[in-house]
Amino acid sequence: MEQQLDIEEDSTLAVVRRRGLQYLNYALWVMAATATLVAANLCASLFGRWVAFLEGARRALGIAVPVGGPDYWILSGASIPALLALTLLLLCWRLYRRAWSRRLSGFNRAHVKIRRRRSVADDAELKVRTEYLCALAAMPEWRDDIKLSLDYKQNAENVLKTIEEDIATRAVTAGLVVGLNRNYLIDSVSILAAALELQFFVLTCLGKEPSLRTWMEMLKRTGSSLFLNWYVSREDALSIKLAIKTTAWGLGFASDVGQHAGDSLHHLISHDDIDWDELTKVAHLGPLLPQIGEIAAYGLTIGASGLQHIRAFIDTTADDLLQGVLAGGILYYHGMALAAECLALDEQHRQSREMSRTISQAMSMACTPAGRVLLDQVRAMRQLLRQRRTVIVDVVKAKGSQLWDKTIQTVADAGGRLRPLSWLRVGELRQRKQ
Repeated sequence: MEQQLDIEEDSTLAVVRRRGLQYLNYALWVMAATATLVAANLCASLFGRWVAFLEGARRALGIAVPVGGPDYWILSGASIPALLALTLLLLCWRLYRRAWSRRLSGFNRAHVKIRRRRSVADDAELKVRTEYLCALAAMPEWRDDIKLSLDYKQNAENVLKTIEEDIATRAVTAGLVVGLNRNYLIDSVSILAAALELQFFVLTCLGKEPSLRTWMEMLKRTGSSLFLNWYVSREDALSIKLAIKTTAWGLGFASDVGQHAGDSLHHLISHDDIDWDELTKVAHLGPLLPQIGEIAAYGLTIGASGLQHIRAFIDTTADDLLQGVLAGGILYYHGMALAAECLALDEQHRQSREMSRTISQAMSMACTPAGRVLLDQVRAMRQLLRQRRTVIVDVVKAKGSQLWDKTIQTVADAGGRLRPLSWLRVGELRQRKQ
């Protein structure tokens, strides 16, 4: 069951996030302009070297420089890099279109464009978006998952809930690998790649092709995934960490109780006030009863060192999983936001509760599988420690079996018969001797 975290939407963080996204938008435009200027400078430098090469080639070939009129040698030579650059751009554009055509093969091309939302949708907008959902429901991938009704908003909400599970799975899978490399740069690249890939997945599932405006939004969301402090505060991060630990504390507490039970049994067995002779008369186990009790107490526990290992493992693993939960929650938040923008009828519908996911919901979604991972690992570690503790029991059983077989074989070889004596009879003989 998904654990709901008590994380409230902080108005200050919301303002910081909006301003951060706005500044990131400016930074992206500045980076694009800078890249354009650098590319133009590089092209101009290469073009100047190419013209110089043409001049040298003309002198080497003995071609005279025209006194009047255009220099066809330089003009024809200079047109070559321009044609190559234009051909390269056209090739890249064709590959880009072919990639999206392959991704959206089978979808109706009339609905691949992401429409801008209005404040309130009119009848024409409602008709176009209804036709889009009908075309989406006719796809083989959606045919069994979408049951359309007459209400467009209800249909869009159902589609969003259907795709939510896939988005959550991909976001958590990508988020929980963060931190394994122990390198901030590699983790940052992993988050950026996962954020961009998840948005591509959403667009592909919904049959949408990104426009220039959508690309800018996607890049902003991808870049903002690195800034975790835009989404959660320190208090929220501690709450998430506590929620992760809570899932495994139950096994830790059970191990602690088992350890106390084993210590109590060991103390009871080794207590001087217990009359083992009286107990042996009743139990018929003889002097082996204290040893059996010691073995039982030993096998019941995982040891004090094992308990300390489990506590340390829970603490360190929760710290490692925290960053993965934050990254997975943010990826899920951005993926659901993009899906809602593609499906929402208008701005009012987009801001509704059914088409929005809060930071608390995103972190709760990512926290649940992280806690399950920690619980499974603690359970496996506890089982391993128990197996190590019960090795001595297996050794005692093996030695006892060998000793018994050896005794039976010795008696059989001597030709005697083993007369069973009860330990009660042995006790009476001891009393007569006294």
